[in-house]
Amino acid sequence: MNTHTCQYCKKTINAKTRHCPFCGGENKKIILHETPACPRCTQVLIHHDYRGSSLDHCETCGGLWLDTREFKQLTSERDVYKDETIPFEFHKPPLPETEGYLACPLCESFMSRKNFRRISGVLIDQCRDHGIWLDAGELDHIRCFIANGGLEQAQDKAILRNSEDIEHLSDKVKNIEYIQKKLNFWNFKYWLFKI
Repeated sequence: MNTHTCQYCKKTINAKTRHCPFCGGENKKIILHETPACPRCTQVLIHHDYRGSSLDHCETCGGLWLDTREFKQLTSERDVYKDETIPFEFHKPPLPETEGYLACPLCESFMSRKNFRRISGVLIDQCRDHGIWLDAGELDHIRCFIANGGLEQAQDKAILRNSEDIEHLSDKVKNIEYIQKKLNFWNFKYWLFKI
């Protein structure tokens, strides 16, 4: 079994567990680089102040490295709605040509790629332990998406998808009940006790 020492309580735990079963501490990958480098062009990232947050910025390609807390703060409705510089129209950007998964600037593990809120058209690269990489202009696209009602649209689509799934499941249950009645038509125990 692959074991690991908890960073908080120093007990030996399974390396694959997300949280320590003894203290509840989060099991994060070890940081290999204190100074992050750009995963696209390998240049050292420079600190950049943006709306009260200190982001790591690549001067060559314009990408941004944000930790999870900074990303949540900058993409929160509370922060976005205060920003009067965001345009009133959101145009879904074309999907970029993907050239493979990027490595996390801190732990060098491959980051997962996902479409922000499934419908924004902005592909973000995320390390589950350390943060999010955004290519040039993606933070502005995300903030514009949120300011122009994108979160509500994403929620509406999720509600519609869930109601369709419930309706489909209801149809399946009705079909099963019908088949059960047909199979047990001459079974008196079924009709007396509904076994």
